[in-house]
Amino acid sequence: MPDRRRSDATHPDAADASLGLIHHAAGTGYARRADAYGRGRPTYHPSIVARAATLANRGPVVELGAGTGIFTAQLAGHGLAVTAVEPVAAMRAELVQAVPTATALDGTAERLPVDDGSATTVIASQSFHWFDYEPALDEIARALAPGGHLVTVWNVRDNGVDWVAACTAVTNRYAEDTPRHGTMRWRRAIDADDRFELVEDLSVPNPYPTTAQGVIDRVLSTSFIAALDEATTARVITEVDAIVAPLGERFDYPYLGELQAWRRTTRGQTPETSNPVGSNPVGSDPRDLNL
Repeated sequence: MPDRRRSDATHPDAADASLGLIHHAAGTGYARRADAYGRGRPTYHPSIVARAATLANRGPVVELGAGTGIFTAQLAGHGLAVTAVEPVAAMRAELVQAVPTATALDGTAERLPVDDGSATTVIASQSFHWFDYEPALDEIARALAPGGHLVTVWNVRDNGVDWVAACTAVTNRYAEDTPRHGTMRWRRAIDADDRFELVEDLSVPNPYPTTAQGVIDRVLSTSFIAALDEATTARVITEVDAIVAPLGERFDYPYLGELQAWRRTTRGQTPETSNPVGSNPVGSDPRDLNL
């Protein structure tokens, strides 16, 4: 049996076996601002969560880039057993506190700590754009049982609203080479892989009640903003506060909730990975993560 080596999921300063595999903005920024991420990010629309739970078909779920556990908690609320894979210890620590019923593991999409064919569903919540697509899709294909699903879920800011667009313009000045959802490179990579067949593509408005401080926390939770030095961060906060201050004490942050789902086809499967959905428990024989 391969040796399971993982960092202490409950301690934000624990060493991450997988941290060297992720983008520097995510590794640095999310480690600094895990608390802001938990405060500033919205939950997912109930219909998105319900559809993901239906696709999981009561089987074991692996969530990739699970962060502070926002979607993890919603999945657990549907009675699902979730193995949450998250490479940043500070984020993982928040997740463990928020969702004690989940199994939190150090790992990345490119090196999953789960058995072949062990998951009915692999879910990437607000995270697939971070992955190295080809090795990640190889690992997802390995982890999914035949007929299982790859699901991506997103909360996308509505930049058609003036104040949201203004805040986005402030943050975009610092984006540099950070991977972004909006490029849709992640979507093209999945659609081009014949091991995955698109079966679902839905969207729904998901306005999220917030405050000026909530918007600031949302900005601070952006990976490349969280990685900035203190002086630059203070300037960003001042600019964003000036944009949202006229909106009043409470207001809605307009998001669009999205879900895409692909069914795992039989292409590229070997006898060793062709177990029926749900036949093998997640994480019983994980790969060595001490990279």
